Amino acid sequence: MSMLDIFIIVVATASAIIFKVFLYRRIQRWMDQDLIKGLANGDNEKQSYLSREHQRLISEKTPRKLLHQLLTEHAKHYSSE
Repeated sequence: MSMLDIFIIVVATASAIIFKVFLYRRIQRWMDQDLIKGLANGDNEKQSYLSREHQRLISEKTPRKLLHQLLTEHAKHYSSE
């Protein structure tokens, strides 16, 4: 194998891995936004509140296993003040 062959294989493999990670994270964001929209039931203020809570939980590095559970709890305890 020549160096060009090895270079092409490495670039193709690296780009495939990067694309997979990008797509996986994009799907996670879509799922989170879908959950927020579902929990808000068309209430724009509640959706905004849940989006802020989601960002706060992400910034606090909340594990993904707990993220949906905590968002659901925040939605239950939401009151439009």
